[in-house]
Amino acid sequence: MSAAVGSGAAGGGESAALPALRDDLALLPAPHDADGAPAWTIWDPVRNRYFRIGRVARALMAAWNPRDPGAMARAVAAETGAAPDGRQLADFVAFLRLNELVAESGPEHRARLARRAAAEHPPFWKRAMTRYLFARIPLVRPDAFLDATEPLVRPLYSRAVAIAVVLAGVVGVLLASRQIDAFFATFAYFHSPAGIAWFALGLIGAKVLHELAHAYTAKRYGCRVHGMGVAFLVLWPVLYTDVTDAWKLADRRRRLAIGAAGMIAELGLAALATLAWSFLPDGPARSAAFLIATVTWVMTLAVNLNPLMKFDGYYLLADLLGVDNLQARGFAVGRWRLREALFGFGEPPPEPMSPRLRRILVVYAWSAWLWRLVLFVTIALLVYHFVVKVVGILLAVVELAWFVARPVRDELAQWWARRDRIRPTRNLALTLLVLAGGLAVLVVPWQDRIAVPAVVEAAGASALYAPVPGRIAALPVARGERVAAGAPVVVLESPDLVAEIALARRRALLLARLIERRAAGAQAPDTVGVLESELAAERATLEGLEARAARLVVRAPIDGRLVERDPALRPGLWVAADRPLGRVVDSRAARATAYLPESALDRVAVGGRARLTPADSTRPAIAARIDSIERVAVARLDRPLLASTEGGPIAARADSQGRPVPETALYRVVLAPEPGTQAPERVIRATARLEADPASPAGRLARTVAAVLIRESGF
Repeated sequence: MSAAVGSGAAGGGESAALPALRDDLALLPAPHDADGAPAWTIWDPVRNRYFRIGRVARALMAAWNPRDPGAMARAVAAETGAAPDGRQLADFVAFLRLNELVAESGPEHRARLARRAAAEHPPFWKRAMTRYLFARIPLVRPDAFLDATEPLVRPLYSRAVAIAVVLAGVVGVLLASRQIDAFFATFAYFHSPAGIAWFALGLIGAKVLHELAHAYTAKRYGCRVHGMGVAFLVLWPVLYTDVTDAWKLADRRRRLAIGAAGMIAELGLAALATLAWSFLPDGPARSAAFLIATVTWVMTLAVNLNPLMKFDGYYLLADLLGVDNLQARGFAVGRWRLREALFGFGEPPPEPMSPRLRRILVVYAWSAWLWRLVLFVTIALLVYHFVVKVVGILLAVVELAWFVARPVRDELAQWWARRDRIRPTRNLALTLLVLAGGLAVLVVPWQDRIAVPAVVEAAGASALYAPVPGRIAALPVARGERVAAGAPVVVLESPDLVAEIALARRRALLLARLIERRAAGAQAPDTVGVLESELAAERATLEGLEARAARLVVRAPIDGRLVERDPALRPGLWVAADRPLGRVVDSRAARATAYLPESALDRVAVGGRARLTPADSTRPAIAARIDSIERVAVARLDRPLLASTEGGPIAARADSQGRPVPETALYRVVLAPEPGTQAPERVIRATARLEADPASPAGRLARTVAAVLIRESGF
């Protein structure tokens, strides 16, 4: 739909003669403006565009008389109570000419058309910058199909169907809530090729239903549907339906119904899918029902209800507020309010409206600007990461320059053009104070601390494991008790090993006696030598078995306290080899390890102070000093507790062996807590605030950007 305009459309210039209006234009009633004033719509059937006008503009069109402007002015005065002045008439003529609503010919008209064609077909480089963000491909003209099938769909708009769908949704939710675990476990079926196919079919089906709901609702109110197709938002396909004819409707509620029809249809489909899930067998079909019942309608509401982009929510908000062309008019009011708040130019608002509506439009405009900033920066990052590096960098820079920097530059140019009207006012003083404060915060080096992730643990700690499979014979030390180095902590026994030792001893004893007898009986020396070799081998086997038996006694390697022992351990329980049996921790001394980003490496030094704040708020903060700083980036995180794969603060990915690898360059910093610091019994997360050379946020950002550019400069 085209932007709506008022009778005082921007324009200017004098006209020596009034042009003739085009004969094919239609003037239709429109919903009243937000202030209650009547409004009308000009329909251009050639381009299928609509223009909103007010009372004076409508009176001008009704009395249009190029041959007798005086009679036209008298007719307008009789209808509206006031004759239009020359400026109003010139503005309206400029509006008509700008939008090609007049019948003209001649060199001036052809030149204007040429300029318009050039503006509508920018150079290739400009089209390339925007087409990858948004491109629309029409696929079908469904009007004839909709006319033929609308009688079949008409019963779905009845109150009985609406009540039935709501009841189905309520029953489906009640049934699903009784087996909620199985309901959410359905997602596992999408991991198969068949599940992925059903996922795609369910998603496409829901979106096709969404667009058909818009189309059939428009048909229900007598509107044509000029086309349906697919649009690409940053190369992501979405369906669309052209219901521009909804501008013909004077009843705002009908326009709201057309805008909300797609979301209502998907909510109804989700209600039916929730009920169907309880009766379908496990498999892809049930997974598709789960998808429609959960994911699709949530995504639809999250995207389509967002009024900050021109989706369904935008048009719904425009109709609810009674403000056509909401974005352009809201942005104009937002820019005006920003300029007045900063500099107090004293300019009138762009258009008259109630203070309440003006506040709403200001909030809308500023929210949309913030949303666009986040959106375009996010898109730039996605393009950079998912496109070939050279092309990704180029597209990201061009997008930020075109969609973020260019609007800011244009607004700054407007401020500069008004510089002569800036006067010493409270607004200006406040603006300068805020700007100076913000600049100081950015450039003054006031940040003398660096917060980095860290872990705190005991300086001496050793994990205990079962050396061999065995049965627990005794637990001499209770959990939490102190134990001396070398003292037994867990005593295991192995009946099989005891039997093997007894058998080896008997074989060794038998061989020893046999050697004695043969030596006494003057046997051949070579026979005795063979027996002596066998005895030596048997004794070696016995020594090995006895060494294994000695390992069944698990001893404390250091002085400390026994912690983290499984409460399920008890005498008589069999344990497998390498099963954890507990940890012995020397809590008399603590140590900490932190990970420093590359951008801050040159700001910290050995001997600097640090403060550790444990993630557990019940633990006290720990004072420490920087003991050492490694100058080679870590290849892997030796403290998986800090990796994002384990819920930690450091972005990391798992390598082929499941070990966490940091996404950015990090350097290990060893911290020495003050003497006497009580160490925790187990490793805990903490935040280390390291003493550093003062730096400004702007300087930090510059170093970070430089580091990224240097890192990514190799293609």
